[in-house]
Amino acid sequence: MDLQTAQAKKKDDDIQIVPLLKTCYRVFLRNWYWFLLSVIICLILGYLYQQRQPRIYQRAGVMLVNTDGGSGYSSRSKSNAFGTLAELNGVSVGDNLSNEIFILTSERLMRRVVDSLGLNTQYYTKESLHPVPLYGKKEPFHMNVLKSDNHTFAFNVEIKKDGSLKLSDFQYANETQTGSSEEKLTVKLGAAVKTPVGELLFEPAEAYDAFPRGKEISVLYRTVNNAAKGFRGHVSAKEYSKESSLIVISCRDDSRERADDIINEIYNAYRRDVVDNKNQVSLNTANFIDSRLDLIGQELSDVENKLADFKQQNQIVDFKQNAANYAGQSNAARNKMLEVETRLSVAKYLQQFLQSSGNSHELIPSLNLEGASFNNQISKYNELMQERNRTAANSSDSSPTVVEADQQLRAMRSAILGSVNSYVQTKELEAADARANMGNVERQVAAAPIQEKLGLDIQRQQTLKEALYTYLLNKREEVALQMAVNEANVRMVEDPSGSSSATVSPRRLVILCVGLLVGLLIPALFFWIKHLFDFTVSSRADLDGVLTAPVIGELPHWDDAAEKKNIANCAADDPIVEAFRMLRYNLNFLKRNARVLVFTSSTPSHGKSFVSSNLAVVLAMAKQRVLLIDADIRKRSLSKSYGMGDGLTAWLIDDEGSLQLSDLVKKDQVAKGVDFLPAGTIPPNPAELLMGNRLDALVSAARDEYDYVLFDTTPMLSVADAGIVDRVADMTLFVGRIGVLEKGFVPELEKMYQDNKFKSLAIVLNDANYKKSGGYGYGYGYGYGYGYGYGYGYGYGRDEKKKKSSKLGSRILSKLRK
Repeated sequence: MDLQTAQAKKKDDDIQIVPLLKTCYRVFLRNWYWFLLSVIICLILGYLYQQRQPRIYQRAGVMLVNTDGGSGYSSRSKSNAFGTLAELNGVSVGDNLSNEIFILTSERLMRRVVDSLGLNTQYYTKESLHPVPLYGKKEPFHMNVLKSDNHTFAFNVEIKKDGSLKLSDFQYANETQTGSSEEKLTVKLGAAVKTPVGELLFEPAEAYDAFPRGKEISVLYRTVNNAAKGFRGHVSAKEYSKESSLIVISCRDDSRERADDIINEIYNAYRRDVVDNKNQVSLNTANFIDSRLDLIGQELSDVENKLADFKQQNQIVDFKQNAANYAGQSNAARNKMLEVETRLSVAKYLQQFLQSSGNSHELIPSLNLEGASFNNQISKYNELMQERNRTAANSSDSSPTVVEADQQLRAMRSAILGSVNSYVQTKELEAADARANMGNVERQVAAAPIQEKLGLDIQRQQTLKEALYTYLLNKREEVALQMAVNEANVRMVEDPSGSSSATVSPRRLVILCVGLLVGLLIPALFFWIKHLFDFTVSSRADLDGVLTAPVIGELPHWDDAAEKKNIANCAADDPIVEAFRMLRYNLNFLKRNARVLVFTSSTPSHGKSFVSSNLAVVLAMAKQRVLLIDADIRKRSLSKSYGMGDGLTAWLIDDEGSLQLSDLVKKDQVAKGVDFLPAGTIPPNPAELLMGNRLDALVSAARDEYDYVLFDTTPMLSVADAGIVDRVADMTLFVGRIGVLEKGFVPELEKMYQDNKFKSLAIVLNDANYKKSGGYGYGYGYGYGYGYGYGYGYGYGRDEKKKKSSKLGSRILSKLRK
């Protein structure tokens, strides 16, 4: 059962979709020229749009990050202490290749690229409506900003025939405001000039002489930070594959040369950044050694000066001769003491460095003291400090990873300081032993002259300072050598490349396809909205499912209605004539014995007078005698077309029956075989007259003489005349005009049909022309100006004017349709 229901529902949906598609197809056919015009306009606009867009090219290069010896910052493995510690504490540390990708596209690195290439100043000209960049060898001049308070400004430059520059159309923006200036300036190359955007200096470039004179150049200046933010959006990086250590760097720009330069400079800046990061430990150590060398050098100089003064005062030339007796004894003790005190001094320097709180985020100098257990601790501390500083540079000091690293660093620094303190204490004990040993030697030479003893003391200080100075010099050379051999383990394996002619933007075919689609959608949307807001019946399909009364005829639009009164003057094969023949056939088929027909409508302008008169003509073509009666005695539309005179009203007021029907009927007035009974004069009480017995007598007399009697009555919603006349009818024909008949009235019409308020009610659709898009023009020339009220004499003068205007409008519309 469910399957049958689903199939039935699907069938209903198909039935609903098919008419909708047919309707859309008909709308397209009758309005194809609007669709074509819209498509042409949208295609032209799409072409102009893509012509005005800059041509964007994409270039790409491939960089290899060597993970064997570590990349610039760390290897791809997650086995380093910092990553392991972070992961154990619930902080996810990503793949280091992803870290390198982030650094390659970071704003910090892009600032270096912009500053190195001078990308904060750009030059453009126009070709075929779109801007073309002037970069590198194409630049006609270079602009130097000597002074400016604006972070962004732009202006136009024109190179004049005499070689000077004409500046105009200044626009600028700073921290507080944006503005513009219409000032025009003429400047010379090589001379500073004050402009509305700041003090500028222009210098000729390689393409200056070849650049066309009079052609406008647009200059755009941004600060390095603003330019870096802009160009950062042009650059992207991604892994070549998950299994490789290759990174693809792509750049989109309106200049192929500039895109290549950006990729190359990103690689160079990244490479320099990697080397600088590796050299950070060595650089800190070198700075530490240089500061110690300055201090020791000054102390050595003071000792040497003191020794020279002492020798001069005491006239001593050579201490070796004076100390020949105890030199051999004190030599070993002195060397030992010098070695111990040297290491002690270096260790104390390192102790002071660790105890200082101002360098908590700096690297600890790696001095590699002999026998010290903290050398490896310092190396691990420096590695962790590098990781911490890099992470903080790319995030913030409050990052969970940085906070965790700071805690680890403080613990390691405290442990290193403890080891250094232990080392200092050990060396102090060794130094004390060495001094005690040296004291023994000194006691052995107590008998020497006091001057020699003092001289030896000064000389010993000199030797100590010289040994320490030499040691630090050797260490500095080692550090310099280490910095010289450091390199970035990255290399460019594929230079920037890409299509030299194909652009990635604008996508011309896509734009034109969108223009085609929009061109079709605009009129489609217009007609769809028009259809949604059209509350009138547009076709017979609008009646299906709502109205069960039979539709016996659909009459097409007749363009010649304004020139011809009826179809009697038309060719026999004219479509309008064929439509009325079909109406005649359906009428006989539906109710063959129906001889008295009443024509009505819901409101004016449906064309019931047109239908009644032409149906009378087509009935007469079948050799039938027809009487057409103008029962609309208030408006008398047919009478105005076919002749006034005594008619229906004269018959109705003839209570004595003195008049004969032949006295009032106009023979063959409408067409051959169609007699006409005009409405007559306008009475004060039309409804009451129609309710009298004289109307029944009229129909009885007409039945004897005619095969068909047709009553053209008033609209049913305007006055009661139509309902009154309907009592004598065999059949009632309701005329509804496409584009005029309200959809909201159809259910009411159905109710009238079900309640049999009108005898044998049938529907005739008038003006059923699909070429007509639901307008309210009066195509037949029988436009109404109904002013029905329940009095009389209401608005008739105005109606005459409306009728004249309507006929004029009909003629104009008819000509336009032709």
